[in-house]
Amino acid sequence: MGAARRPLQLLLIRTDFMRTLLPSRRSVVARASRPFTALFSILAVAALTGCGDGTGEAAPAPGDQVTAGQDAAGQAQDAPQTPGADGEDLVDISAIGFDEGDVETAVVQVVEFSDFGCVHCANFHQNSYPALYDEFVAGGDVVWKYIPVSIAGFPNAMEAAMSAECAAEQGEFHPMRSWLYENREEWMASDDPHAMFRGAAGGMVADAGAFETCMNEGGEALERIQRGTQIALDVGVRGTPTFVVQGFPVQGAPPLDQFQEALRSLVAEVRAQPGN
Repeated sequence: MGAARRPLQLLLIRTDFMRTLLPSRRSVVARASRPFTALFSILAVAALTGCGDGTGEAAPAPGDQVTAGQDAAGQAQDAPQTPGADGEDLVDISAIGFDEGDVETAVVQVVEFSDFGCVHCANFHQNSYPALYDEFVAGGDVVWKYIPVSIAGFPNAMEAAMSAECAAEQGEFHPMRSWLYENREEWMASDDPHAMFRGAAGGMVADAGAFETCMNEGGEALERIQRGTQIALDVGVRGTPTFVVQGFPVQGAPPLDQFQEALRSLVAEVRAQPGN
């Protein structure tokens, strides 16, 4: 699964919860108020699972701030924004996260906010995402942006997100992401997670010293996690995984068959529109 960072600019509208997703290369792909009937009818009734849904792995209440979304002085960071066509505040998410898919052929965009400590995020990526990737991302219909966040205070989850970002600086985000989800219980229970992440990265990255420096110093890797976490909180994410499917927010992971059905219908519906 190859990844390219920032192939296009993506903007989210800042509201009580995100209402639209805008790419710079088109005027408006879709607004959540637009009647994508298949998407609404399928995902709105799906049995969604997510951390913060009453399973005991709760996300913070609205308005709460967490360390990952604050600067060194403990002050909340403002997400980058620009005025929209209708006067809305648009939050630029192009500088964060990891994009998969062909922007030239894709007609649907999915943004995923996930926490490495969340069991439902792990289950989704181990059991559902490979099939979704093969059919929709590799198939050229969907661009998928994965944004790592740390909003629920899981043990060692911030360090896990750092290890993914530091591996990404050497082009190894996806192997580290897979390792983190596969070994989630072990590193969450570890008294020395840094040693575990360093050991895992040793078999992935070309420069172990650079990885260690990144983990110790934070720098841009830490800033990206902080920015992504703050944007997630600003636009209303209160549990993980949360998806924004063509502007339609989906909190929690739908069952694979329902996610596939919704995306198939949505892709067909968008491709049938004039200009696609």
